[in-house]
Amino acid sequence: MSIKHKISVIIPIYNTAKYLEKCLSSILCQSLSDIEVICINDGSTDNSLSILEEYAKKDDRIKIINQENSGQSVARNKGLDVAKGDYIYFVDSDDSIHKQTLEIMYKAAEKSGCFIVATEDINQLSKNHENTKKYQTDDIKYNLHNNPLKHLLNNVWSSSVIWNKLYKREILKDWRFIEGIYFEDWPFITCLFSTIDQYATIPYSLYFYNDENVSTVRSTFTTKKLNDYITGIRFTHQYFQAKEKIKYAKDVRKKRIAASIKMMINKVKREPINHKELVAQLKENLIQLRKEGVWYYSDLPFKIIFRFFKMCMRGY
Repeated sequence: MSIKHKISVIIPIYNTAKYLEKCLSSILCQSLSDIEVICINDGSTDNSLSILEEYAKKDDRIKIINQENSGQSVARNKGLDVAKGDYIYFVDSDDSIHKQTLEIMYKAAEKSGCFIVATEDINQLSKNHENTKKYQTDDIKYNLHNNPLKHLLNNVWSSSVIWNKLYKREILKDWRFIEGIYFEDWPFITCLFSTIDQYATIPYSLYFYNDENVSTVRSTFTTKKLNDYITGIRFTHQYFQAKEKIKYAKDVRKKRIAASIKMMINKVKREPINHKELVAQLKENLIQLRKEGVWYYSDLPFKIIFRFFKMCMRGY
């Protein structure tokens, strides 16, 4: 008979031994202890697995799943497949969380009745945090948003990341990340928000993003990553085409796709490695998406359009 927990914490791990102990320690010392910690070792070649095994010997809440290197999206999906908790919480293995994070978010979810609860204070997430601060949890404060898509329109970045939220497991039963791509969280979250009627945010800084580590987002931008953006854009476009009768769905699709195109253009502009190849690939993809009616020039700021045409004309 499987044991049910209040929260399943899912951690994809790939070569983050330098940060992993801090991450695991921050989770295992939580004030809410009724959790399972699902660690998916994604074919690490450093000593990440050894660290996991040492922690698992001391704490039976840790469950280790080993897989060949398949990417973060596959690892997260595997965690979702085996999770038993009432709620799901994602943590990146080079980050850490406040010692009351899970208790506060769980109480906010139970009190509000919302299927998704998020922390608002994204801008304070940093390696330079104080995990010693004590929050009063007798009366959790939260803000209720009766139209999550409208909230997403005004908070594109903070609403699009996967790791600042607690999810009711039942709403994720038919949802999985697009496998094999980078930046898989934004299409997942953007589309998921169309399925909920309410969304709660809490004014606490509870997740500590590691700005020391060179993450997926800030590493070399390749043609693979560019094409992964295109995959996410197409997925989001096709999904919301069938949802445009939902209030704000059309606006969210347009704004989120425009934000992703802007991000691609800026990343290609700044990337010195294989720059000409990236420009050619970007041009080909955007022209094709334009033909498909996925985006229009009026969707983007003039500055970004000008930057795109300038790159295309110069060829670099």
